[in-house]
Amino acid sequence: PEEPPPPPELVVQNQDQPPPTPLDIETPNIDVSAAGGSGPYIGAWSPGDRSAEGDVVPIVKINPQWPREALLNGIEGFVEVEFTIQPDGTVADVKVLNAEPRRLFVRNAIRAILKWKFKPRIVDGQPVARRATQRIEFKLEDLQQGS
Repeated sequence: PEEPPPPPELVVQNQDQPPPTPLDIETPNIDVSAAGGSGPYIGAWSPGDRSAEGDVVPIVKINPQWPREALLNGIEGFVEVEFTIQPDGTVADVKVLNAEPRRLFVRNAIRAILKWKFKPRIVDGQPVARRATQRIEFKLEDLQQGS
């Protein structure tokens, strides 16, 4: 087979571009009162707490599996856990703070929270580990809505 001819050389002319001109736009002065609860916007606005930057925000949230015993007997409950959100957003070092009923939902709640991923807290432009708490609810009405 014959070799195909080489592609033609592409000749590009160097075009000088004019320097960008700054935009001269008049911007209106919008006064938003910090009182909150009134104004031409929906909902109550508040400036927020600067110290709460990087609150616990789940990015990936895996629902826990229900224990068979709880499903068969229609038992509801909750598990409150404390854990570390790593700089990469993963969960580690889970401790149970409270559970109702005791022990029934704990294993499934821990398995679920270990699969969650959170928005990490940023300090001086770097993600850092932090402790957080989460309450995982086991409600039959939530289970029925999810299926």
